Amino acid sequence: MLKLLYTLIQLLQPILVPLCFMAAWGFLMMLGWSLWSTIRDTTNRAQEMHQIPCSNCQFFTNDHRLKCPVNPLTANTEQAINCPDYRSITSVYQ
Repeated sequence: MLKLLYTLIQLLQPILVPLCFMAAWGFLMMLGWSLWSTIRDTTNRAQEMHQIPCSNCQFFTNDHRLKCPVNPLTANTEQAINCPDYRSITSVYQ
Protein backbone atom coordinates (compact mmCIF):
# COMPACT_ATOMS: atom_id res chain seq x y z
CA MET A 1 0.00 0.00 0.00
CA LEU A 2 2.77 2.46 0.90
CA LYS A 3 4.67 1.54 -2.23
CA LEU A 4 1.62 2.41 -4.35
CA LEU A 5 1.19 5.72 -2.53
CA TYR A 6 4.88 6.51 -2.98
CA THR A 7 4.74 5.89 -6.72
CA LEU A 8 1.56 7.94 -7.03
CA ILE A 9 3.23 10.88 -5.27
CA GLN A 10 6.29 10.53 -7.49
CA LEU A 11 4.07 10.65 -10.60
CA LEU A 12 2.10 13.69 -9.40
CA GLN A 13 5.06 15.70 -8.08
CA PRO A 14 5.88 17.47 -11.40
CA ILE A 15 2.23 18.55 -11.62
CA LEU A 16 1.81 19.51 -7.94
CA VAL A 17 4.56 22.15 -7.84
CA PRO A 18 3.09 24.37 -10.60
CA LEU A 19 -0.43 23.68 -9.36
CA CYS A 20 0.43 24.80 -5.81
CA PHE A 21 2.28 27.82 -7.20
CA MET A 22 -0.77 28.87 -9.21
CA ALA A 23 -3.09 28.19 -6.27
CA ALA A 24 -0.98 30.37 -3.96
CA TRP A 25 -0.94 33.27 -6.44
CA GLY A 26 -4.67 32.82 -7.07
CA PHE A 27 -5.30 33.02 -3.34
CA LEU A 28 -3.24 36.21 -3.07
CA MET A 29 -5.09 37.75 -6.02
CA MET A 30 -8.48 36.92 -4.49
CA LEU A 31 -7.33 38.35 -1.15
CA GLY A 32 -6.22 41.56 -2.86
CA TRP A 33 -9.47 41.82 -4.81
CA SER A 34 -11.49 41.31 -1.65
CA LEU A 35 -9.50 43.96 0.20
CA TRP A 36 -9.88 46.42 -2.69
CA SER A 37 -13.66 45.89 -2.96
CA THR A 38 -14.05 46.26 0.82
CA ILE A 39 -12.20 49.58 0.79
CA ARG A 40 -14.21 50.78 -2.22
CA ASP A 41 -17.55 49.83 -0.64
CA THR A 42 -16.61 51.40 2.70
CA THR A 43 -15.59 54.65 1.00
CA ASN A 44 -18.85 54.79 -0.96
CA ARG A 45 -20.87 54.14 2.19
CA ALA A 46 -18.98 56.83 4.12
CA GLN A 47 -19.59 59.37 1.36
CA GLU A 48 -23.29 58.55 1.43
CA MET A 49 -23.46 58.88 5.22
CA HIS A 50 -21.70 62.27 5.10
CA GLN A 51 -24.56 63.62 2.98
CA ILE A 52 -27.00 63.35 5.89
CA PRO A 53 -27.60 66.97 6.98
CA CYS A 54 -29.21 66.31 10.38
CA SER A 55 -26.34 67.47 12.57
CA ASN A 56 -26.42 70.93 10.92
CA CYS A 57 -30.19 71.35 11.22
CA GLN A 58 -31.73 73.74 13.72
CA PHE A 59 -34.31 71.11 14.74
CA PHE A 60 -31.64 68.52 15.61
CA THR A 61 -31.56 68.02 19.40
CA ASN A 62 -28.60 65.59 19.68
CA ASP A 63 -30.55 63.71 22.34
CA HIS A 64 -30.61 59.92 22.01
CA ARG A 65 -34.29 59.77 22.95
CA LEU A 66 -35.53 62.25 20.32
CA LYS A 67 -33.03 63.30 17.68
CA CYS A 68 -35.49 65.41 15.68
CA PRO A 69 -38.94 66.51 16.85
CA VAL A 70 -40.07 67.23 13.27
CA ASN A 71 -39.09 63.89 11.66
CA PRO A 72 -38.11 61.50 14.46
CA LEU A 73 -38.26 58.32 12.36
CA THR A 74 -35.96 59.55 9.60
CA ALA A 75 -33.44 61.49 11.68
CA ASN A 76 -29.84 60.43 10.98
CA THR A 77 -30.85 57.93 8.28
CA GLU A 78 -30.44 57.90 4.50
CA GLN A 79 -34.05 59.04 4.15
CA ALA A 80 -33.08 62.38 5.73
CA ILE A 81 -30.72 63.31 2.88
CA ASN A 82 -33.39 65.32 1.05
CA CYS A 83 -35.40 66.34 4.11
CA PRO A 84 -38.00 68.99 3.20
CA ASP A 85 -37.96 70.35 6.77
CA TYR A 86 -34.20 70.95 6.91
CA ARG A 87 -33.25 74.39 8.22
CA SER A 88 -29.64 75.39 8.55
CA ILE A 89 -28.43 76.41 12.00
CA THR A 90 -28.49 80.18 12.35
CA SER A 91 -26.12 81.97 14.62
CA VAL A 92 -27.40 83.02 18.04
CA TYR A 93 -25.89 86.49 17.60
CA GLN A 94 -27.84 87.41 14.43
